[in-house]
Amino acid sequence: MTQAEVPQPISAIPARWGRFTAAQLGWMVIAVCPLYLSIRGHLPALPMLLATSPWITTATAMAFGRLQGRRLDAFTADWVLYRLQSKRLDHPDSGQNISDRSFVVVDRARCRPIPWDRS
Repeated sequence: MTQAEVPQPISAIPARWGRFTAAQLGWMVIAVCPLYLSIRGHLPALPMLLATSPWITTATAMAFGRLQGRRLDAFTADWVLYRLQSKRLDHPDSGQNISDRSFVVVDRARCRPIPWDRS
């Protein structure tokens, strides 16, 4: 008995160059840019290596790190977007902010009367 091939989307396969993905190569370029520029500017190598080591460490962690099964750069980007988005719940038909009241009746014709609602 032969097994059938399961179709997979081609876009989900990461582009590779050698053993590195395109995202990893990009982060590695970002990691070495400050050090390269300091060498091109004829600055002392050891002080510049010490000064840029946090940058290099962070970019390397973003290139190869994983958190909860996901790439660290994708996880970090999603976390930042989550922190920046609005946390207030608004119903599109209510016309007002739900955080102002504990309960908003959207369609009064379809619901039964609420004893505590005096509006």
